[in-house]
Amino acid sequence: MLLQKLKSSLTIMNTEARTNHPHDIGPADLEAMYALAPDPQLLRNVVAASRNVLGFFPAHNPRALEYPWIIAQLPEDPRSWRLLDVGAGVNVLPFMLADRGVAVVTLDNHPATRDPDDRRNWNEWGFLDYSLLDSRIQSVRIAYESWRSSEPFEVIYSVSVIEHVPRATRLAWIDNFKSQLKASGLLLLTVDLVRDTNLLWNLCEGKTVEDPAVHGEFSTLIDELRQTGFDIAHTDIQRSVPNCRVDIGYIRATLK
Repeated sequence: MLLQKLKSSLTIMNTEARTNHPHDIGPADLEAMYALAPDPQLLRNVVAASRNVLGFFPAHNPRALEYPWIIAQLPEDPRSWRLLDVGAGVNVLPFMLADRGVAVVTLDNHPATRDPDDRRNWNEWGFLDYSLLDSRIQSVRIAYESWRSSEPFEVIYSVSVIEHVPRATRLAWIDNFKSQLKASGLLLLTVDLVRDTNLLWNLCEGKTVEDPAVHGEFSTLIDELRQTGFDIAHTDIQRSVPNCRVDIGYIRATLK
């Protein structure tokens, strides 16, 4: 079981009860997200797992939609699959997927290192060596555009990361998606958009990434994927996320 893999024990929280972690989502925001969630029970499961293994569920409302969406795109029993989480930061998905029997690789190059013995200072950003908490998960600290995998993946996913890098880096990522997925492999992306627009979010930790005209729109990213050889199976945009500066774009694509 997931909790038995932890090196330090955490009190198991009631799904509905807020933890005392400074970055745990508040009850009012969580209630609002339950009302918006396509599958409230799945969200409850994700929140409970996150609080149990990490000590908090991120106080950033889009995650309450994005994490369950990633889970919902995958089969119930994807055993023997290899999955890659690009720009993983600190999130519950690798643990939940490892519990399904999936081989998960996380990749991030954030300069902040997350210490398992100092979780009070964690937020969703930073480099976490997931193997310190769960030996089934492999973590690599490197910029994705510089990384090469020795084996292909059935699924690559990334939660609100690709819009935070410059367009030239984004194109290198897309090339990596193509080269690192198996034939007909699945790519899942969630993307921050400037609220009430289709513009790709153009900030990274408070700093402007590049000229908005260069950075592009949601349709720009979709076109880049198509031009690289992906079939776009589904796209959607979630507007009016409560207490949030962004809208959420969703992309499900398969490699031709």
